[in-house]
Amino acid sequence: MRFYRCGIVYGALLPFNEVLKLDMGKYGHAVGGFEGSTPTFVLSEPDLLRDVLVKDFHIFHYRRHVDVYDPLTKTLVSVLEGEDWKRVRTIITPAFTSKRMRQMGSIINDCSKSVIETCERSFKEGKPVECKSLFGTFTMDVIARAAFGTQIDSHNDPENAFLKEAKKTFMEPRIFTILIALILPTWILVRLSMFHLDRNHFFQNVIETVIKERKRTGKKYNDVLQILMDAADETEHSLNSELFEDETDRFGSITEKNESPTLKNKKLSKIELLAQCVLFFFAGYETTASALTFLAYELAKNPEWQEKLIEEVDKAFEKQTEMSYDAVRDLKVLDAVISETLRMYPTAVITERTATEDYELGNTGIVIEKGIRVAVPIYRMHYDPDLFEGPETFNPKRFMDPSESKHHPYAYLPFGAGPRNCLGMRFALLEIKLCVANILRHFRFRKDATTQVKYKMGGLLSVNELYLAVEKRTDVK
Repeated sequence: MRFYRCGIVYGALLPFNEVLKLDMGKYGHAVGGFEGSTPTFVLSEPDLLRDVLVKDFHIFHYRRHVDVYDPLTKTLVSVLEGEDWKRVRTIITPAFTSKRMRQMGSIINDCSKSVIETCERSFKEGKPVECKSLFGTFTMDVIARAAFGTQIDSHNDPENAFLKEAKKTFMEPRIFTILIALILPTWILVRLSMFHLDRNHFFQNVIETVIKERKRTGKKYNDVLQILMDAADETEHSLNSELFEDETDRFGSITEKNESPTLKNKKLSKIELLAQCVLFFFAGYETTASALTFLAYELAKNPEWQEKLIEEVDKAFEKQTEMSYDAVRDLKVLDAVISETLRMYPTAVITERTATEDYELGNTGIVIEKGIRVAVPIYRMHYDPDLFEGPETFNPKRFMDPSESKHHPYAYLPFGAGPRNCLGMRFALLEIKLCVANILRHFRFRKDATTQVKYKMGGLLSVNELYLAVEKRTDVK
């Protein structure tokens, strides 16, 4: 297999988002290249991706391997490998089944009330709302409640200890560390942790306090922390039918068809429990806040779609006074608008897998050698005109009308695919749906003179800030 050095440098030469869309047609949909000093195979052919991500997952079940020093980081389910990954993933999967999503809808609805209040203040003051901050504080509140069992109000109390510690831990710029990680050989990175999770043990203390109180009172809560607490107390239990109902198809070839997913030691250690709560925060804060920000921006740019969505939301509210998991699940326009937003602005611009043995790629004659990383350029695929007609145009109809839905299912990968897809996908979508439905019941988004998209350079597609005007609705039925 031949590897090319494409010589692409982003930043001063091209905006970050434009580099991600560079036409690689001259190299094809399967080509070797270099990520810093590391040979990497870049694959964007959907049929072959289905093989790598699902059919032959047993060969590509690892992502990037980095030895980390921080004990909390190395127990994240996204970092774990082999049997440890399988065990932890299996334990935490029931936290995101349909039954659990129905239960957690009330948390999301409650947190979205502060979003409405902030929009109300901005409207009365005649000022635009800064969407990244608006949705960032919303997702912060949701995750604090769902993962840490802690109620905060980031909109009205920006100085609370949880918020300040979270910003310190997760939001400080790390682009230098990320670039170093890409350039240096893996053997130099043995003790490199991309970030020090919970350096001051703040989150660990919060969780331990909540756990002690819950055990003392015996009261159960409908949140992720409670599910993980319950899992930490189990040792010899099989997966329940709820898990089979929702997750069997996602696990592909992780188990043999006749093998029971029962685990001999189905137990989370204290550090594993804490790590998954912190991961839930780290993976869910920036990603969901960015998706909501870009969605609001596209609604402001495309008022015809905003009106279609408002009409659908109003009809849903005629049947109930509060949105729910089951109510938003049936909103086809909302589904399509979110899907198209995630196509144009996938937060994770790339995903990857590592070959654990030599692998012949389909009928191409190409052999991916053991240890080679396969990079999937999600962002570039979403803008490939061979995969999506008119990719630069916001067109939710492509996800609604079967005659418009001509894209390959493995060309659209905002949450990845296969057994290592995004575990929190269902929660993230519910969070977005409920928040958007609640906002549009009261307001419309409009562009104004301050509206400008400035992309943030980093491992995720995001913006530093984005201002939109909010217009209070006077036509609520």
